[in-house]
Amino acid sequence: MTRKTLFLARLMVGASLALGVIAPIVVTSPALAAAAPGPDVPLKLTVLKVQGNQRVATSDIDAALPFHVGDTVTRAQVNDGLQKVLALYQQKNVGARFGEKTTFVGKTIQVLVSVDEQAAGAAPAASALMLDSVSFTGNSRISSADLSAATQMRAGQTVTDQSVAADETAIQALYKKRGIGAQIQPEATYPHHDNHVVLVYKITETAASKDEDRNKDE
Repeated sequence: MTRKTLFLARLMVGASLALGVIAPIVVTSPALAAAAPGPDVPLKLTVLKVQGNQRVATSDIDAALPFHVGDTVTRAQVNDGLQKVLALYQQKNVGARFGEKTTFVGKTIQVLVSVDEQAAGAAPAASALMLDSVSFTGNSRISSADLSAATQMRAGQTVTDQSVAADETAIQALYKKRGIGAQIQPEATYPHHDNHVVLVYKITETAASKDEDRNKDE
């Protein structure tokens, strides 16, 4: 799987696949936790419940999850496990939307997964990601207007791995043409927890090349 495909897979998490979405809700105990722990902090799993599933057995979901009550897990591992549940529904060709409620109490974690399954024979949920906006950060030597002119994606269009790859290549080409080194990292957020995505290209510019210095002198 290429890096571009992996990026689109990350876009899909929390947005939509052919079957649904996972919309996480994080709850912390105000008396015992001021904020949610970091993604890699080890926590003891004290509660794990799945509710709302009818067409996929709870035993199958439990088998798909790589952790169980009593295990030590991290938030990142919980998220990865929920993607396995989503993949299970995809394998069984059952459309569904998922909600995750995570509660932290001290150094423990409680996870409740709610499933809203589509009726048998219902049309699958739309898999397209709709672009709400695209922007650029970290670009000091090339204006956002120039970067926008060099790329193709605009608000209202469908986001695909091909369109992300094409625009990333176009940005890199513009920097190369200007004689400027740059690293480009696309990142996505989901303001409405649905298939609408906000895309940001984070750019890290490197030292100016000799060609750029000569252009400035001229």
